[in-house]
Amino acid sequence: MIKTAIKIILLIGVIFLGYKFLKDDSNRPYESSFLYKLSDTEKAKLQNGDIILRRGYGMVSTMILKMMDEDYDVTHLGVVINQNDTLKIAHALSSSVSNQDGLRLQAIDSFVHNSHDNTILVTRLKNIDSVKQQKIVRQIAYYKKKNLPFDHSFNYKDSTEHYCSELIWRIYEHNLKILNVADSITEEQKYNTLKTFYDTNYFDIIINHQQ
Repeated sequence: MIKTAIKIILLIGVIFLGYKFLKDDSNRPYESSFLYKLSDTEKAKLQNGDIILRRGYGMVSTMILKMMDEDYDVTHLGVVINQNDTLKIAHALSSSVSNQDGLRLQAIDSFVHNSHDNTILVTRLKNIDSVKQQKIVRQIAYYKKKNLPFDHSFNYKDSTEHYCSELIWRIYEHNLKILNVADSITEEQKYNTLKTFYDTNYFDIIINHQQ
């Protein structure tokens, strides 16, 4: 009788933990660190338009990491959006690692769960204000409605498809013109790495788990 009760308690505990860590809108690719998340204090720092970078799991992330000469251990990024008092991450994903192809809005805990431990980096564009932040939010809504596919060819010159950093360049630089980088930065440096998004000439680092 006691053994049965213990088994029931353990089963309830497993179900509770599964609900706690698995309930979200993600289709986790490959593997995850279920315990990895931002603290409530860290979440309270986040604002619309913040850039969140991470190292993801899976073959694609490993390939990207080998290809790019990053200063931080990051392979993917998205934009923080406060939607109905709920923090979401707007980011472009391939259908090879997600049940959706293109731009998606993912719960922040889910996004962090899909990251290698201690790889989260959050940055904020210098001199940004609430007006610019709201413009970013509207741009995200615009592209979500357009439902553009993920750019598997990584061709930044083609605006009909987007990969993760290309989408942000399109919004920040081309559309809103709130990110103006030095002429000395080549197109390859801009579009084929994530360095600009944590370059302290342009962005302030708000949260750094890689210190």
